Amino acid sequence: MDRVTLKDVAAACGVSRATVSLVLQDSPRVSALTKERVREAMRRLGYVYDRRAANLRFRRSLTVALVTTDAHNSYFAEMTMAIECTLYRHGYTLLLGYSHDGKQRQEKLLNTMLEHRVDGVILVPSCETTAELVEQSLDAAGTPYVLVTRPLPGHAADYVGIDSVAAGGLIGEHLASRGHRRIAFLGGPSQATTRLEREQGLQSALAAHGVEFDPALSIATSADREGGARAAHLLLRTGEVPDAIVCYSDVVAFGVLAALRIAGIEPGTDVAVASFDDTPEARLQQPPLTSVSTHPGRTGTLAAELLLRRLEDPGHPSETVLLKPELHVRESTANLRLTREQSLRRVARGGAHR
Repeated sequence: MDRVTLKDVAAACGVSRATVSLVLQDSPRVSALTKERVREAMRRLGYVYDRRAANLRFRRSLTVALVTTDAHNSYFAEMTMAIECTLYRHGYTLLLGYSHDGKQRQEKLLNTMLEHRVDGVILVPSCETTAELVEQSLDAAGTPYVLVTRPLPGHAADYVGIDSVAAGGLIGEHLASRGHRRIAFLGGPSQATTRLEREQGLQSALAAHGVEFDPALSIATSADREGGARAAHLLLRTGEVPDAIVCYSDVVAFGVLAALRIAGIEPGTDVAVASFDDTPEARLQQPPLTSVSTHPGRTGTLAAELLLRRLEDPGHPSETVLLKPELHVRESTANLRLTREQSLRRVARGGAHR
């Protein structure tokens, strides 16, 4: 049997071939009634849209690649859904790959995506990614791209993320204002720009209150529950329990909370705990977790929109979008306030658990 063509569909429902083509594009120029009549004819005749032929005509694959770091962190899950929904509304299909924060794995994924001629790339850089690596892959291929959540300092590219310095400052201000002086920062890859910026903001806010941050209380690990638990164990091995613990992310905090309880230390009562991302699970913890919202849904939507604009206007100047973080205070820090005398006594005895 011969393949059903657009011309066959047009003849079957009494419209032009151009009208059938517009229906395939879901063009607003065609009435709903005509669209339904054309689509019914397609179903009846068994018409199958030849995507490959259309791509050759328009020189687009209508696919976009997203390469991100982690499948377990609900932040990235929400961000990915927002990206996919935005691209879908514009007729694009999302291809997804996970680097697991590995530079070599990321490089292989990008090369594979480029071999499949994706129209654009949205990239959450692995912690070892440099501007040179991006230039050698995406820039060399001439493929439009947007960086998300982790900026590459000194590299001119479209970027969407949270103001991580401001996010760290919000937690630092909150904890210092409640009398906390010995504050640990746990979890997250040591080379990740997000971690460096969050710690920078935390230190600056503490310094504004006359609180000196002890670098020995900054412990970098993987950005998952296991990493959080490991960082907490390393901290407690020193025999010190600080006034407060700031976690790289909510997922890291979940591991920290579990490790503290195993050691007989109750979060929110014996030590204040705060983190970043404000995921739904953070609000369901016991006690509910103080966390800074980093707006993953909004980040994903903006990243997709920025890439779509780049596809339409390749010469547009690169743009950086920094979203404003929001602190949500909950029982993990709200019920523990130290007087200056209590803080000084803790510092004097090295933060030993009472």
